[in-house]
This record gives sequence, C-alpha cells and structure tokens, in this order.
Amino acid sequence: MNHIVHRHIAYVGIAIGALALVTSASVADAQEGIAVKIAPSTVDEQLDPGTVAEGVLTVTNQNGGRQTYYLGTRNITGMSDEGRPTFSEEDVDVDDQWSAASWIEPLIDDITLDVDQSGNIPYRITIPEEASPGSYFVSIFVTREAEAAQESGAGVGFHVAALFHIRVAGAATESMLVREFSTDRTLYSSVGTTFTTRVENTGTVHQRPRGIITITDMLGNEAAQIPVNEQAGGVMPRTERVFSVEWNPESFTIGRYHAMLSVSFGERQKQTTTKEISFWVVPLKEVAYMLGGIALFILLVLAGLKMYVRRALKRAGVNARPVAQQRAQTLSRRLMRTFAVMVVLMGLLFIVIIVLNV
Repeated sequence: MNHIVHRHIAYVGIAIGALALVTSASVADAQEGIAVKIAPSTVDEQLDPGTVAEGVLTVTNQNGGRQTYYLGTRNITGMSDEGRPTFSEEDVDVDDQWSAASWIEPLIDDITLDVDQSGNIPYRITIPEEASPGSYFVSIFVTREAEAAQESGAGVGFHVAALFHIRVAGAATESMLVREFSTDRTLYSSVGTTFTTRVENTGTVHQRPRGIITITDMLGNEAAQIPVNEQAGGVMPRTERVFSVEWNPESFTIGRYHAMLSVSFGERQKQTTTKEISFWVVPLKEVAYMLGGIALFILLVLAGLKMYVRRALKRAGVNARPVAQQRAQTLSRRLMRTFAVMVVLMGLLFIVIIVLNV
C-alpha cells in the first residue's frame, strides 16, 4: 500500500450548501418507520496524486427491525441554486475528467444491523497519479433496497449518504465570476429590497465566497451595509450558486439608491470582484400623505385669505367687488391650478415608472 498522507476527517459543512438534504443525522421512511444514521456525514481529505488513504464510516440502524444496507459510490455533479447537491445516475462517468467515484472503494458490499445496532464501513481512497489538482466531490451511499429491487434491479427503498470533499494537491486555479447582481424590481413603493447574487466558480477548487453590499442614497451618503453569504456557504468548481439577502431600513427612505457588491474569494490569494446596480424607493403611501398635507395647507391659506379680504371690505363698508378682491381670487385660482398640475404630473410620472420597471 502506498504511504498514507496526513488527513483529517471533520464534522464540517464542506459547503456544498444545504447538505441537510442528505447529510442530516438520520433519514427516515415515514411510511415504514425506518431510519438510519451515518457518521461522519461529511469527510474532508487533502491528498497528493498517487497516494492512498483509508477511513471508517459508522452506520446505525435506529428503528424498523433488522435491516441489510447496501453500499455504493456516486459522483456529486453539481448543486442547486439553494446549495443542495446533485448526484450522478451512474457510479462512474469515464468521460468526465472530474469523476472521482472510482477513487473511493467501500471495503464491504453490505452490512446487516439489528435495531439500535451500529456497524463500521471501512473505505479506501486511491488518488491516481494523473489526477489534476483541484476539488472533487463524491458520496458513499448507504441504501436499503426494496424487496423487488433485489430480484429485478429496479427501485430503491431509501438511502443516506456521506459526502466526501477530496482536495488533490497541486497548482489549482482560483477563479470566480459574479453572473448576476440584481433586485427583484426597479421601483419599490414600500420598504423591503431583495438582492440576488449569482456566482459561478470557474476555478478548479472549492470556494467559500463572502460579500458586502454597500447602499448609498442620492447624496452619496451610506445608507447600509449588508453581508452576503455570511455563513460562508461553499460553491463547487464548475457550478453556480445563488445568495439572496434583504434590506429593510427602519428610517424613512425615498429617492434613487445605488448598491455596490464586493465579493471576496480565494485561499492562496484573496481576490475581489465587484458589481453595481441602482433602484428607486418611492413610498407611495407616505408621498400621498405629504401631498395631502400640502393640499390641506394651501386650502387653509386660501380660506384664510378670503376671510381676511371679506372682513376688510366689510369694515370699509364696501359692498361691490373691488379690484383687491378680484386679485385675491385670481391668486387663489392660480395656486389651485398650479397645485393640480403638480399632482397630475407626479401621478403620471409614478405610473410611467411603475409600468416600465415593476
């Protein structure tokens, strides 16, 4: 056997994302009341080309009577936008240079356990001499086959998997692109802005990007800073992942806002990529209250002006409509027309913005 290099197996989220889909402590078949636990649920190995490493998984039959579990390996081919891993349908894909399922070999084919009994599954990892540097993702499946499957080869009762991140040493490439940075709309009539960041790992090693969204108002004042991927979720090579965050300011906001995203990544050398967008916040309810207040103020001013003119004329004993009264009425009409035009123009502007951008 080739020499065994230093390795560590840890209960760490290897940042394939929401690994709870298959890596939770137990996976159960609710109809049959069967559950099995596998530990560790994630394994992280750093190995050189041409080396061999061995380890042990522990499987526990939690309930459902005496069960036989069958073992197999699958490549992890990617992840969903939420970070859930996806698996290949076949054990080995010889056409894929990143296929590593053949590197991992469970040293037993099956294991039979009574309820509450645990058993060990030894495995061996053999890294080919020609393996390219970078990150590889593989799983060992523990499967309880349905009775029909044992005869026809079709159907599976249920399965749970341990996920392996194998990092092959060497000159790997660290590269990442921000494919999308956007808001769910361009104009907001109330607080609550959702930012979507889609990143693609274009390198050959696993990355845990982190970002900051800096928001500034029309005057250039900083309104907020929002972290992106604060939990350091990972992105596999040759895959994309989406991170969504919300901005819910507590203070009054109105106008055009500018958001700049800065994403940092890299283990050997920190790198940063940026992207910028703009959006509008026009709280229609607050604006309506403000316009209503202005209208009420103008009406009160006009009413007070008319009362003042009438009292002045009455004290002077003038019954005819003098020039002063005509001027007051002309001024009031002009003010009302100007206010009406402003309201109509603002309303049309809001409607146009909503139709074109929402």
